Amino acid sequence: LSIRRQRQMCIRDSCKAGANKGESARFKQVAREFALQYEEQLGTTLALQAARLAAQKTVTISIASEDLKLLKKSNFKLCFAKKVGTAAYNVVWQSYVKYLTDNQFSWTPEYQLFGSNVFQDNITVRVSTNKVTIGLGEQSTLDEEGLLGNPSTGGEQTAITMVNNYGTIHPGLNQLSTGVDGTQISTPIYVAQEPIVEGNVALTPVEKVLVWFEQNIETSTMFSSARSRQVEIDLTNTNEQTRLYTNQQWITPSL
Repeated sequence: LSIRRQRQMCIRDSCKAGANKGESARFKQVAREFALQYEEQLGTTLALQAARLAAQKTVTISIASEDLKLLKKSNFKLCFAKKVGTAAYNVVWQSYVKYLTDNQFSWTPEYQLFGSNVFQDNITVRVSTNKVTIGLGEQSTLDEEGLLGNPSTGGEQTAITMVNNYGTIHPGLNQLSTGVDGTQISTPIYVAQEPIVEGNVALTPVEKVLVWFEQNIETSTMFSSARSRQVEIDLTNTNEQTRLYTNQQWITPSL
């Protein structure tokens, strides 16, 4: 029963039976227990929010006015990709057409593991298996039927491990990001170009992003060639970085 309902019953019963003291004490006890439970839940929520903010990485992309006009006139998009292990960047994490002079892009270590049947250049990632939410230092088993199971502790502490009992598959990762438009979404950051066979594979996200401008490209597009107008930004040892695009060149602005 809800606290309000119990209080109403308490008042009703007190009026009918004259049991004011007993029912009042019972109500107070329930209210105290509810308050303690709420405080505990609130404390846990705040702790999780604080940990999430501490792990958040943010890049600020500034664009000089004349460059912004030229980029917009030529229909260039602002694009981001994320590094995984030692592999080359190979998926457009996000691409934006509505960017401005000052743009912030951020992310937190919140991942989803999946498998794909194919890696093909210039094609949108196709997730073939179910997706499981998973963290660093955890593993998920892809069973004989091609279903990923609930994650459990295992594998390398800095990696996400797929235990593959299915057969030939391209493992992939989604990661949560907050875009330059403020939208929060989890989209692919990586798909293995070469399929794996049965066994274990560790996917290690690296806190480096590639930023570039490109025409006619969409979020979640797979690619295998180098990007033009690009800059790699390393956030391994910091939570924030800023880059300025001016005179068609990337520079790190002085503090």
